[in-house]
Amino acid sequence: MSKVKTSCHPVKFANKAKKDNLSLFIDEYRRVAQLVVDSIWESGYEWEDKKGKHIFSIKQNELYFPSFIDYNKFKIDTFLTGRALSSLVTQVAGMISAECDKQRKRIYMLDKQKEEGKTKKQRKLLANRIKQNIPHKPSCSNMNVEVSSKCCDWLEIEGEFDGYLRLKSITKTKTEIKIPVKYHKHSRKLSKDRQQLTSYLISKSNINIRWNKELPKKKTSGEVVGADQGMKDVLTCSDKQQTPNTDKHGHSLESIMRKLASCKKGSNAFKKAQEHRKNFINWSLNQLNLSNVKEVRLEKVWNIGYKSKTSRLMQHWTNTLIRDKVESICEETGVQLKHQSSTYRSQRCSGCGVVRKANRKGKVYTCKHCGLQIDADLNASLNHVVDLPEIPYNLRKLQMNRGNGFYWLESGFYEFETGSSLESLPPVKDK
Repeated sequence: MSKVKTSCHPVKFANKAKKDNLSLFIDEYRRVAQLVVDSIWESGYEWEDKKGKHIFSIKQNELYFPSFIDYNKFKIDTFLTGRALSSLVTQVAGMISAECDKQRKRIYMLDKQKEEGKTKKQRKLLANRIKQNIPHKPSCSNMNVEVSSKCCDWLEIEGEFDGYLRLKSITKTKTEIKIPVKYHKHSRKLSKDRQQLTSYLISKSNINIRWNKELPKKKTSGEVVGADQGMKDVLTCSDKQQTPNTDKHGHSLESIMRKLASCKKGSNAFKKAQEHRKNFINWSLNQLNLSNVKEVRLEKVWNIGYKSKTSRLMQHWTNTLIRDKVESICEETGVQLKHQSSTYRSQRCSGCGVVRKANRKGKVYTCKHCGLQIDADLNASLNHVVDLPEIPYNLRKLQMNRGNGFYWLESGFYEFETGSSLESLPPVKDK
């Protein structure tokens, strides 16, 4: 298994003639790509393989599209070479497939429901989704150009620049464009332990270089660690590892969020604070040691502001940055990652298993039943390690956690006072 990362480099070091030639090539590439898309969208596309003849047609809801198409089927007057057109139609095929993939799956499931004998009423929801989600024709007006070794190569040099991306065999006039590239901190880091791929994504202002790395096999031995996300501490683990509260400059995640809350959205100061928040989260999570860990169970945070008023401060707490960085670390270290529901885990006592909302006050968890007093985030992370059954919908609707609470154990759910099982609760109807 491999992981590809990209580094973005500006074309500002190229001279005016090279920039003009690059701009001319990209404009023509986009024009031809749009003509190909228009032709396929209006007239469909037929091809043949080992399984027989196939047709792609939006009008007939035939939405399967091949990975590779023949550019000779499209009679377009252009100065692009066959190699450039070959890259172009491959990119167009990917765009059309991506646009139609979900709708194609919906149609497949509807046909399957018909074969299973389901009634029109049972198929109504899926049929309505198909009507509401007709694929839209892709636009190529702002697409980036994807080139491979067919029409480009990388030339390493010594001196002011780290290399040239040479575009060759792209036009019938044999225009060759050499774009100088200077590495930055991110790309230098990637170049140390990754292999540069031979495909590049090019726009009028940037070049995206791709770097590939073979990932280690997933660990089969080690401990299972629960992880709880937070604002005071970015991540708290059940093995008592905790990300640093502040960096060497005295900044914390909370202080950066307060800075974001005081800035006008869209301003330069706001964008700098966003970048600061991302850098702080990445730096703090890099301090964790997962060498003896085989699996991380990360709390799954979603709909945090749904049907509730969220403060301006909390609007700038983003769990996606934390989640993505943890995923990246786990991939590169061979650690398995499991996203786990956070429902009631912060309210459950990791000592006795009682779930009671009143037990948690900010960063401190105090169990009024067994007397356990512990950091609230550490308590939640310890609960992620335990293999607990999922909270059923009818139990959540009863809101038993707001009163005396209930027992949530590996064996099931039990009343707090009587200890009787809660497995056979009657269904709860929404008002």
